Parts: sequence; structure tokens; C-alpha cells
Amino acid sequence: MYNLTKCALCGNETELELSHTVPKMAVRTLKKTAIGNIRSTENPNKTIQDSEKLYMLCGNCEDLFSEKETWFANKVFHPYLKKEKAIFEYDKNLAYFITSVNWRSLYLDILDFVEHSVVGIDALECLIKSEKIMSDFLQGKRSDLGKIENHIFFFDDIQELSTGAKDFVDLKPHETFHRGIGSYTFCYESEKTYGTLTNMLGIILVTLYHRGQNEVWNNTEIVNGVGRIEAKNQQIQSVFGNELIHIMETAKKAAETMSVAQQRKAEDRIKSAGEDVKKYSIFQDWINDMNLKDKISDK
Repeated sequence: MYNLTKCALCGNETELELSHTVPKMAVRTLKKTAIGNIRSTENPNKTIQDSEKLYMLCGNCEDLFSEKETWFANKVFHPYLKKEKAIFEYDKNLAYFITSVNWRSLYLDILDFVEHSVVGIDALECLIKSEKIMSDFLQGKRSDLGKIENHIFFFDDIQELSTGAKDFVDLKPHETFHRGIGSYTFCYESEKTYGTLTNMLGIILVTLYHRGQNEVWNNTEIVNGVGRIEAKNQQIQSVFGNELIHIMETAKKAAETMSVAQQRKAEDRIKSAGEDVKKYSIFQDWINDMNLKDKISDK
């Protein structure tokens, strides 16, 4: 946790507002669609009321970001989660929104990386340079992001699996991503792939600051302007896939460390819901994860 004394974006020394690291639309939807209370992977035995918030931005910068968040919520987030749309026409608001979300994590992660010497000098220089480019872009000081790339990956229902995917199935991918939120920066220094990802209930925003030569990202990139993105036929061959596994493994370990008492409370809430449990989106995620196990056993 960092105590900032000036706005992280514009640099003005003024009263700062409490800002969500991941946009509040995600945690609001998570709470609204949850059976009972929500928990964090850091401490699964304790329920939480909100996602991480920091005094990070001044009122003007917070308002600037809020406008784009409202656009994303109305045009992409809610229509996708309600299964109303799978094809999205977008404008420059989308590139701005993704940049603003992942910039927040990058800014904070750089502070941590410097303090604890987490990454090497080449990676750190790339991240610092990218943060400055993104900051200038968000403030309207430049109209482009240079070589920085923004992507959206929709973690849709999985239809096919390879024969060696049993361990993947055991990690409950649908439940993990569709019921999870989080954001952080990743660095693969040997491949020279650096980026930040933000998961918002299965809508994964990725900003790549540099990507290695063997990376493949098809039907995921968001241009800084008018475009079209579809929540299908997306293909990623990247070290980024390791991060998806890491997120699932972290969620599994958290579930395994939940106390017996807390497990019983969760089970009681499900039982008390009765047939109404089928109305919750997590019910379909349970079904989809069980179906994956059946597909593996049939191979």
C-alpha cells in the first residue's frame, strides 16, 4: 500500500480521491450476482465488501476516467455478461479505457518493482517509458501510444480441449475467471514480453509494452480509433498463457485453505438458495466446469 501525496496522473498536489484499482463496475456486478458474500484469494476466510481502493487520483482525473468507464460498462461490459452481444463496434473510448485501467496497475507495480528489485534493468526501463507514454496519452498530451498494444480477450465458454488438459480442467477455469477480478503487471524477461492484465469477470484487458518475436495475438487487438471486436475466434500463443494458469492455481490454493467453518457457511448459502441457485451465473460456470471433466474422461 502506497500513500501518494500528489495525483499519480497529472502530478498536482491536491486532495486525492479514493480510486478503485479495478473499475468499480466489476466488483458491483460480482457482488450483485454472488450467492452470499465475496472473498479475496489473499485471505479466503474473510469476506470483503469492495475491491482494492487507493488515494491515487485528483477529482479531475478521476472524473476523466469515470466517463470512459461508463462508456465501457454500457457498450461492452454489461451487454457481454448478459449475453446480449458478442460483436462490439467501438471508437477511441475503448483504447482510452483499457489504457486508463492498466496504467493504474503499471504505475503502482513500478513503485513495487523499484523498491524490491523485482525485474531487471531492461524490463524496468521499458515499463517506466511505457508508463510515461500512457500518462501523456491519458492527459491528451499525445494522440498515440507508440508501439504499446491494447488487447481484449473474452474468456468465453470452452468448447474443445486437448487430450493433455486434465490439470487445466481441475483448475475450474469458468468459475475462476467469470467470478474473479484482479490486475497486475507481468514480465517475461527472457522472451522480452512485458504487459499488464486486468480480469473483469472474464473480460481480460491486456496492455503489451513489448512482445517477443514468437507471440501470436489474433482477433484481440484494439486500435486507437474506430474498430470492431468479436468475442469469438480469438487465438493467443503467448507466455501470457502462463498468467492464466497462475490465476487459476492461485484461486485453487485459496479455496483449499478455506476453513471448514467457512466452507460450511458457503455450502449452507447454496442450499438455502434451493432451485433459485440456477438463476445465478455461477451455476452455469459450475455446469461448464463439470462438462469439461466429462469431456476429458471421454477421451
